[in-house]
Amino acid sequence: MRRSLLFRRLMATTLPAAALLGSVSSTAIAEPVAGQNMSTYGLPGGIDTPTAEMLPDGTLGATVSLSDYGRRTNVVFQAMPRLTTVLRYSRVEDVPDYNSPDHIYDRSFDLRFQVIDEDRQGWRPAVAVGLQDFLGTGVYSGEYIVATKNITPRLRASAGLGWGTLAGNPRTIDSTDTGGKPTVEDWFSGSPRPFGSITWQATDKLSLVAEYSNDKYTASYDNGRRVNTFQEGGKAPDSNLNLAAYYRFGNNYEVGLYTIGGNTVGAQFSFALNPRQAPYPSGLEKAPAPVRPRPAPAADPEGWSGNWAQDPTAQPAIQKALADALADEGLLLESMALSANRAEVRIRNQRYIQHAEGIGRTARLMTRALPPSVETLVITSSADGIPTSSVTLRRSDVERLENTEAGQIASVARLTDATPRPGNLVYSEDMHPRFQWHISPYLDLGLFDPDEPLRYEVGAEATVKYELMPGVIFRGTLRQRAFGDMEQRGPGIPASLNGGQRGDHYTAEEYEADPSLETTPEGVPRVRSDTRMYTGNTSPTIPELTLAWYARPTEQVYTRVTAGLLERAYGGVSAEVLWKPVNSPLAFGAEINRVRKRDFDVLFDFRDYETTTGFLSAYYEFGDGFTAQLDVGKYLAGDKGATVSLSREFANGWRVGAYATKTDLSDEEFGEGSFDKGITLSIPVSWATGTPTRDRASTTIRSLSRDGGSRVQVEGRLYDKLRETHAVELYEGWGRFWR
Repeated sequence: MRRSLLFRRLMATTLPAAALLGSVSSTAIAEPVAGQNMSTYGLPGGIDTPTAEMLPDGTLGATVSLSDYGRRTNVVFQAMPRLTTVLRYSRVEDVPDYNSPDHIYDRSFDLRFQVIDEDRQGWRPAVAVGLQDFLGTGVYSGEYIVATKNITPRLRASAGLGWGTLAGNPRTIDSTDTGGKPTVEDWFSGSPRPFGSITWQATDKLSLVAEYSNDKYTASYDNGRRVNTFQEGGKAPDSNLNLAAYYRFGNNYEVGLYTIGGNTVGAQFSFALNPRQAPYPSGLEKAPAPVRPRPAPAADPEGWSGNWAQDPTAQPAIQKALADALADEGLLLESMALSANRAEVRIRNQRYIQHAEGIGRTARLMTRALPPSVETLVITSSADGIPTSSVTLRRSDVERLENTEAGQIASVARLTDATPRPGNLVYSEDMHPRFQWHISPYLDLGLFDPDEPLRYEVGAEATVKYELMPGVIFRGTLRQRAFGDMEQRGPGIPASLNGGQRGDHYTAEEYEADPSLETTPEGVPRVRSDTRMYTGNTSPTIPELTLAWYARPTEQVYTRVTAGLLERAYGGVSAEVLWKPVNSPLAFGAEINRVRKRDFDVLFDFRDYETTTGFLSAYYEFGDGFTAQLDVGKYLAGDKGATVSLSREFANGWRVGAYATKTDLSDEEFGEGSFDKGITLSIPVSWATGTPTRDRASTTIRSLSRDGGSRVQVEGRLYDKLRETHAVELYEGWGRFWR
């Protein structure tokens, strides 16, 4: 049975819409039924079949499963309480392609949305709709509708209808298709077949699963002349029955053994991290100094009178004492303005992921350092010398509310745009110029290359930062490789120039000797597809060497100009302007870059390619940690288009996001993948260690490095510098004010 085009288009529009509506309404409903174990596809499920289960909201995890049929590596993220996403990279055995005669590497992406939650007191099951491998090349392509119900507290059953692979009818793949686009015309097409699973929680740690699956483990390719069908793993399952045993240890890890059809054995390892379940939930930072209530006026008449403010030695002494106390708390006192009844401090948070914690500790210390007559406390946050926001508090409120919930102090605090240039601020001693340096190891990873799915490089990195004056920053990085398998290599040789064969690459010497190769046969400049030419250097390299100037011409407008070696592959000048009111979730920006391609030794020489890129950007913070960004403009290869990004940040600093870029390059000009897309991940080190630090482990996971939709990477873009001290993100972390 083939569904109508209207039905498939309806599903294509209602699934994303339902996901959006679910995110809005999720706070008013019960938490969706939680998964008991992970399937080989990386989602809560049986073994090969899906269920309607979800993970706890915000969970980030990974699953690796291995059998004769291949290896699946899955990264799963519970983006919303009812929306689960998976990025998959698989090695499929006994399916040949141009890289190997006995396997292929396949990238795929899944979405699952739970439409209805289980009625735990009644008969209604949880129901979910899913799209499997709907952006990849289609090896695992399929769709499903599935229901899950708890029969007893330890017995759970799922049943559903599947299309495509889940019905045992894998879609035929066009060998010339570049992939990467939703194939809406195939969704819910063909004859569906039923599948199901039963999970028995034998003990608190051991679960047993039996399932009925239709997967025949075949892949079909149409090369334009005929359709070739390959049996994955060299053998078909003997039956539709799969069995598995899973064992959970700790709170986050699971191992499993399973059989497919009775004649193939597989093993699996899974782990899951929940941002809300840190190893050290309360943190290991030392307790802050308590608020010091002011003495009665009769006990300190001089302090209450304000006459001390006439003494020219008063502010320097108070500022020095406060700066020393703040330094112990990981806060830098940049400057201070002091009068008889008002004190403003400009601080730089150097320790806390949630900026509200730094503001709270500053307020406590101000009560201990300031004379009694000072009632108004203004705490202005700074980013590299540029004021970004001001929190104004009454000292009496700080004294009165210290032992109450943070929401009460939030209700009496006033957040405003900081004044750009107040004339009475006094800078702390030795504030400018300010020199900092740091030496640490580094690790570079290369993922998803069909020839080498995992590459790495390890070495030492020295970084320096020299702040000449407020807002003027010199930065530099020097790297020395120690070891690794990231070797210099040219891009792939097009099949049209290689006797119809794909998979061969130019040597580094061939590529560097022929400048014409720096443009693809389709006429697209190689702005990123030759990125391997910048790896493998055994001599020292300079990934970054820049001079940046940050300014604030008005209360709501910020500017940046950066010049020098901007990143590993490009140098030049980058300029940016951003309109961002402190209490608005909306911001607009513009950026222009004039850059030139660097030489492959990553030192001071340049190549011939030079271009101008520019973008208009809009940002919107929805609350609950969600931020959307739209960039429209011209990219490094001269292509024009737009990038849409959506990220979610949790109260403890976790950030997970996804982006997609589509430009005016055709699919053929862009190459495999059709358009640029990826997942961003940033985990604060403090989440794992419990020790407060602003250090992060960050990465961008993209399946391919292509030339279309590429941007120059510039350190210190304005929006990322400002957002943590502005209303939405500041108040979402306000619960740590009294930490």
